[in-house]
Amino acid sequence: MAEANKNEVNEVKNLTLDDRKKIERMWEDDNAAPVEIAAELGISQATVYTELRRGQVYDEAGREVLDKNFRRKYSAEQGETVYQQNRRNQGRRPAEA
Repeated sequence: MAEANKNEVNEVKNLTLDDRKKIERMWEDDNAAPVEIAAELGISQATVYTELRRGQVYDEAGREVLDKNFRRKYSAEQGETVYQQNRRNQGRRPAEA
């Protein structure tokens, strides 16, 4: 039984756009804490913090944008875009001449 719990904790979950939209809604509309978001989605708090950083919104001058709760604004679409860019950039790099 302890073995089954261990596997559940170590199971890797890639966030979907729907997951990111749920994070966005909970973060801005519900003013939820990262621990609440993590519990709702069944992911670690570290994953939530990483995702909030990934989807952080900046204005034209490069400054952080704050949401109505005066926290860093999170955009699910921005998070998905950055995630997809990072996926394309992973892997072996060509050898330098």
